[in-house]
Amino acid sequence: MYDAALSGDMLRALSLLDAISVASLDDRQRTSVTRMRARFGDEPRDDAHDLPEVAASILAAYRNYWRDAMLRRKAQPEAEQDLLAALRAILPGETGADLDAASDAARGAIEACGLHALTGVTLPYYELMIWRRSTPTSYRIALPEQDVDVTVVFLDEFVSLGWAAYATGDRSHTGGWATPTALYAVRQAYDVEAESFRVSYLAHEGQHFADYRRFPWLESPELEYRAKLTELALSTDTTRDLVATFAQRTGGERSVPHHFAHRHLVRNLSRALGVGNVTHASAEAIRTAARALLVASSHELEARGAAKVERWLGD
Repeated sequence: MYDAALSGDMLRALSLLDAISVASLDDRQRTSVTRMRARFGDEPRDDAHDLPEVAASILAAYRNYWRDAMLRRKAQPEAEQDLLAALRAILPGETGADLDAASDAARGAIEACGLHALTGVTLPYYELMIWRRSTPTSYRIALPEQDVDVTVVFLDEFVSLGWAAYATGDRSHTGGWATPTALYAVRQAYDVEAESFRVSYLAHEGQHFADYRRFPWLESPELEYRAKLTELALSTDTTRDLVATFAQRTGGERSVPHHFAHRHLVRNLSRALGVGNVTHASAEAIRTAARALLVASSHELEARGAAKVERWLGD
């Protein structure tokens, strides 16, 4: 159910949801299910937020877009055009020629209200995250191939956690992201003392941070492939859980970069380890193989031209 929602297919997610007995769910799962049904039902209901009118209108426009696209009520290009029209109506004369420019204008308008925002695309959909407080902290991250010094900006008091959270009733959402200048972390997603933070956030996003500079044109599936190999290589207690999660969430489309990266990672690990099922390998063997695959991918990218290479994972 959640995997279907995270792939953007709410018709399938709701169909699977209808087959589940609510009595079998724990409190957290029931809360997520209730939100999913409210947001994607025949008469959608969203959480109320005390927002300035412009910010509230922009958030409503994105939520309508997510519903239309994920419920397949409209083809994605049509849903995007409707979002563009809605943003132009909210911000007349400020949105530019296309949806990329309009999303930038939407972020600026939200920030002018005293809030923080992320727009752009988290494939396959246009994204909107809104929060109220940011706190920068310095870290030095030891990656398999190099150390990097970064600023991690911790984000708190969210109004919108993005389309993945919207689709899953806030059960799953982006834990953070990297830019060429800093890393951003959703504070509520992590225990900063746990390995999951050290490996699945700091190391993963730190690898992105390093790769943005080393391979500036590299596409999202390749970036995710390398970052997930870094997670495995640097993990200790979570190695087997990580590889099991990756193996369960594979996909064939580059438009869903994480699932696409999982498919290639699991296939390549299986070949490197000489096993049919990577979850049967030892944690130490998985870590060693992941590190070797990361280094091999670096050599391949360098050979293709670090300053220009865009992709190398086959479809």
